[in-house]
Amino acid sequence: MASPVNTLHKISYPSISPLRPELSTIGKNAVITGGGSGIGASIARSFAKSGITNLALLGRTEKTLLENKAYIEEKYPETRVWTFTVDIVDADSTRSVLEAYTTAINGKIDILIANAGYMPKTEHITVADPVDWWLTFEINIKGNFNLLRAFDPLATPGATVIHVSTSAMYTEFMPGFSAYRGSKLGAYKVFEWYANENRDKVVIQFHPGLIMDTAITRPLVDVVKDYGLVPEDVSLPSDFAVWAASDEAKFLSGRFVECMWDVKELKAAKDKIKESWEKFTVGLVV
Repeated sequence: MASPVNTLHKISYPSISPLRPELSTIGKNAVITGGGSGIGASIARSFAKSGITNLALLGRTEKTLLENKAYIEEKYPETRVWTFTVDIVDADSTRSVLEAYTTAINGKIDILIANAGYMPKTEHITVADPVDWWLTFEINIKGNFNLLRAFDPLATPGATVIHVSTSAMYTEFMPGFSAYRGSKLGAYKVFEWYANENRDKVVIQFHPGLIMDTAITRPLVDVVKDYGLVPEDVSLPSDFAVWAASDEAKFLSGRFVECMWDVKELKAAKDKIKESWEKFTVGLVV
């Protein structure tokens, strides 16, 4: 896909720095799923850097959640971190932990980062393990469905929802990715519908780039080499998420962007982007 901006980034840069006063999250409460490792853990640290007051980290592995909590609270003592071990495929458990979080902080949720995701072994449809293949849809679609339903009654007016999505929805065919790409496309549509059904909220979906050494990309080292792909630094999607949660990004609500796109150029194109509801959305091109 041709880039809609001239400037592309591989690492974080000043316009999305969490230290910018305009991007401050002091006084706000956030929730991050998949917050114990990989991109989610790094996003949590960027929000702490921006001054977030209360931060809930959700994930399936208690050890990594506690490790990230310890790191953040040592480096950013003004941020209070809460951890909840939960599988978002379980609707009741997801609702319970978000209710527990809002009770503990005596407040509501300003920012939701839907980052949790899963990718099975990359195999052709005809030989894929059907249980593992379907689990991908359970986590990436049903899990986010449960998350949005649990979050909505606990959200502040005008709350922000950020979905860590993927450009794999629309990039060229790669064998073995039917479950991951199919489920992420479905998840994209769930968040698109939520955005249109809840116009009072800001809902932004973004591609985090190719970040290596995560649970999803770790098995793809050979694929990355074969296709000549050049990874991004994890600081880029992490700081971009902070920018996406700011007032500067509100014009992108209901749309999908790639974190590599320069935000100054995106802001300069604001009026053009708003000309059509189709811009920066995923659909049929004719």
